[in-house]
Amino acid sequence: MNRVRHILTTALLATTLVLPTAAQGAVTIGIDHIPVVVHDLERASETYEALGFALKPGRPHDNGVRNAHVKFPDGAGIELLTVGVVGDLASGHVASAPAASVPMAPDRLAAHYARLLESGEGPAFFTFHARNTDDLHDALRAGGYEFRRDVEITTLLAPELGGLFFVRDNRSPTDQPEHFAHPNGATQLRAVWIATEHRDALVRLLVGLGGRSEPRRVLAPEPVDATVVTLAEGEVVLLSDEHQLIPGRPVIGASFLVPDLERARITLTQSGVAPWKDAGPAERVVVEPSRAHGIWLEFRAGG
Repeated sequence: MNRVRHILTTALLATTLVLPTAAQGAVTIGIDHIPVVVHDLERASETYEALGFALKPGRPHDNGVRNAHVKFPDGAGIELLTVGVVGDLASGHVASAPAASVPMAPDRLAAHYARLLESGEGPAFFTFHARNTDDLHDALRAGGYEFRRDVEITTLLAPELGGLFFVRDNRSPTDQPEHFAHPNGATQLRAVWIATEHRDALVRLLVGLGGRSEPRRVLAPEPVDATVVTLAEGEVVLLSDEHQLIPGRPVIGASFLVPDLERARITLTQSGVAPWKDAGPAERVVVEPSRAHGIWLEFRAGG
């Protein structure tokens, strides 16, 4: 009888797309930063400042990557980044280093960013944070996931989960209060919109790592049926891949909480940024990808 109960329980867990019982509650994850590749870092930085974000300057990297950060106290946010000469990096050859950068020693990551830029600006990956790396790895092993650890970065090796990785902590000792004081009033990166053909695989992973999944009619940016996974910190809105802005690029949007939506509207108006006219409900303001370097941005009342 106990064996039968065990078999039935295992089958039920499988049909609800969760990891084995041993993994439940073992790890807490949250939305972290979204790397967004841009052709011109200075221009993109000016754009995001016009959108009402305070930026934390990044640093030049040995591989030629330069970046700037939209940050929030929990480490989440958007990382604007660019690389050296796109055509040369994508082909593995470098003709010159970007201005204000250290001498370039391009690696596979920089070359990947360059290849992405050839198809257009926009999100490159999506990341989650797990404060306890050992607990994360225990949960992944319990779920049968293979992964690679590079210092504080954990990458899943399953092809259907490509494009996501985990970091322990994107918060930095150099973060200052002014880096979180966004003129548009944003207090949190609340949700990320992901359009993927591997929705079930991603739901299974996130539910197994503590998320709660439910079907929901959402605005992303238009009304659409989605699967929403609520994490300890933030939500993941999962759509079919037909919503991708660029084929093969699953991250399409990000939602920010603002306690005063009118303040966000005024910030955009003063900067000459016209919100998307089809945003719908008054409880949100939406900025089109063409005005945000390849990603939908939603400001939602709350928080």
